[in-house]
Parts: sequence; structure tokens; C-alpha cells
Amino acid sequence: MPNFVRPAKDAETASATDSSTSIFRDERRRAVANAVVKAASVPIEKVCRLLLMLVAAPALGVAGFGSYQFAFATTSMLAVCTDLGMSVWTTRALARDRAAAPAIVGTALRLRLIASGPYLVIVAAAAVASGGVAGHTLALLGLAALLNAGLDYLAAVFRGFERLADEARLNVARALFALITGLCALQLRRSPAALAGGLLAGVTVTAAYGLVLLRRRYGLGFQASGRRIPGAARAAFGEAFPLWLATLLSLLYFKGDVVILKVFSTDAEIGAYSAAYKVFEGLMIVPAVVLAATFTPLARAKADPDRQRRWEGALMAVLLALGVLVGGGVYLESHRIVGLVYRGGFARAIPSLRVLATAVPILFLNFGLTHFLIARDLERRNLLFAAFMLVVNVTANLILIPRFGGTGAAWATLITELALTACCVAALAAGRRDPHP
Repeated sequence: MPNFVRPAKDAETASATDSSTSIFRDERRRAVANAVVKAASVPIEKVCRLLLMLVAAPALGVAGFGSYQFAFATTSMLAVCTDLGMSVWTTRALARDRAAAPAIVGTALRLRLIASGPYLVIVAAAAVASGGVAGHTLALLGLAALLNAGLDYLAAVFRGFERLADEARLNVARALFALITGLCALQLRRSPAALAGGLLAGVTVTAAYGLVLLRRRYGLGFQASGRRIPGAARAAFGEAFPLWLATLLSLLYFKGDVVILKVFSTDAEIGAYSAAYKVFEGLMIVPAVVLAATFTPLARAKADPDRQRRWEGALMAVLLALGVLVGGGVYLESHRIVGLVYRGGFARAIPSLRVLATAVPILFLNFGLTHFLIARDLERRNLLFAAFMLVVNVTANLILIPRFGGTGAAWATLITELALTACCVAALAAGRRDPHP
């Protein structure tokens, strides 16, 4: 008996496959264009910040510049806590349902506003306790850091709409305004508080520009946050909190090696390792640009397994290729890089840099793998892995640093990245076998 059903099903499957392929190609073209825009804006941002620091350091002197940097680092780290994971959550939510943008952005803004209260209290207390110029610097930089965190959230909204040109405009404007107002402030008075005030002025102007952009191009803002949905804030926080906590744990295991080095080694060894790590850390901008342009279509592809596989396969290939290219170049030219960037006295950084260079391809791949987990709504596994990596990293550092110093810390970083790769690959493979974990 002729089978009239199967050809119809085959035709339907072929049509769905063709549609998925077409969507993937369109998304890929858009992602490449976005990556180019993002990559073009980054050097402008970096140059502006570098110029400001090159002028500020001699103007403030060693002690003044150190005071400013301490306050800047402290407030920046505290401001991260006000995000609550809302930036990544918003990008993912907008990727899947842009019609719900008012509710998504409104819910996230309300939660971030609540989190800002304790932050401001802590900064105010620290400023009062410090007193004098140090207190004024802390207070001004505390406000600037909060506004900067808000600008980072606006950038996440723009990424959710796949308009990285708007994100680039916002970030370039932030860097340029900070440079101009910071230099003007230093002309008026050479003090950490004056520079902090200048930075706050620049960030305030940028925040106003960002809110206008959000309102005019997207019809969003505090006044257009959409109808409140019962339980929406609780649900959003439940999804975003693991993302935020995983980020904090990642920061701990990325920065904890210096603390252990301080216990078991010398300041010179810390300086040499930190010099190598600064180069390694700077390379992270490469996968960050790639994922900024591709995370939105990756998150949207969750409902289409075929397109999801295409995106994940393409990103793994691109990130590995870039990692091998960049890591190999740093390894082969490590002696020249250290000499060029740090001039004399940092030869001890070369062995650490070479070990870290071998970790670059794994690091780049892990950027993709952790984003794959988030795109599949497996952020709780991401959190579990971040906690496990903290244990792995601390253990490896405690074993290797007493014996090998900074190079041991570099090996601990490589071991941690390899462990993270194994965990992510296992989780993703399990997710394929069970599409509804």
C-alpha cells in the first residue's frame, strides 16, 4: 500500500530545516556586523581611559593616585552587587520575547533600585568613617560607580535588542565624557576628590544620554515600565540570582591567587605574576566581544534545537581558533611582550605569562560553554560549577604556589580552566540527552 503520510511529514521536516537554516544565516550576518561594531568601539574606550590615567597619575602623585585607585576599585566592586544578575537575565529575556520588553525592563529596574539602597548606605558609612579628602573621594566615586552599573544595564538592554551600535555609542560617550570632565577637574584642582567629581560629572551626562536613547529608540524607561505582573519580580530574581552569584564566585577564583601569593611569596613575585596576569586578563576582551554579539541569537535558539546546535558548533570553532591564534602568539612573543609593556625589571613575569598563554584557548572556549549553559536556562549548574572552581583553584594554588611561586599560580589557573571545561561539556551533553532538565 502506498504511503501518503510519510512524504508529507518529510516535506514538513525539510521545510522546518530550511527555515531554521535561513534564520541562522540571517542571525549570523547580524552577529558579525554587531561584532565588528563592538570591536571598533573598544579601542576608543580603552585609549580614553588610558589617557586619563596617564595624566592623572603624575598630577596626583603616587600617594594621591593610590588613594584614588583604592576608592575606585572598592566602589566598583560594591556596585557589582546592585546588578543582581539582571543584566544577563534581561538580555536573555529580551532575546526571546521583545514584546514583553516594558515588563522585563521595568521589573529589572525596580529590583536594581531596591539593591541600590544598601549600597548607598555602605558607601556613605565608609565615606564618613574615612573623612576628609578620602571620604569625599569615596562618596563621589560611589555615586559614579552606581551610575556606571546603571549604564552597564542599559548596554544589556541594547544587546537584548541586538543593537550593539547603540551600546557602542553609549560606551564611547561614557569614555569621552569621563576623559573630558576628568581632565577639566584636574585643571581646576589636583586632588583625588576633584578627579572623582570630574568622573561623576561625565558619567551623569552619559546616564542622561543613555536614558534619552532608551526612551526615544525603544520606548522604555522608568515611566514606561509596563503593568506590574504579580510574582514577576520574585520569578525574575529567582532566575537572575544564580547568574549574579556565579559571577561573584568567578571573581573570587580569578582574583584569589594574589592573596595566596601574598602569604607564601614576596612582593616582587606578586608584582611579576600580576604583570603577566594583566596581559592574560586583557585578552578576555576578544571572547567578550564575540559573545556580546552572539548571545542574543544563542538564547533565542533554545526553542530550535537544530539552530542551537549550529550556533554552539560555530561558536566553539571560532573561539577555539581565536584562542589558539592569540594564545600561540602570546606564548611565542612573551619575552617581547613583557619587555615592551613593562620595560625592565619584569623578566620573572615571562614564565608565568607562557603558562597563562597555554590557558588562553581553554579560557576562550569556556566563555562560550558557560554562555551555552545560560542560554539553555542552566544557570544553576553554572553556579554549581563556579563554586566548585573556587575550591579547585584555591586547592591548586595552595599546593603549587609554595613550591613554584607565581608560575604555580599560573598553573593553578590552567588547571581551573580545564576543570571548568570538563564540567560544562558534561552538563551540555547531559542536556542534549534530556532536553527538559
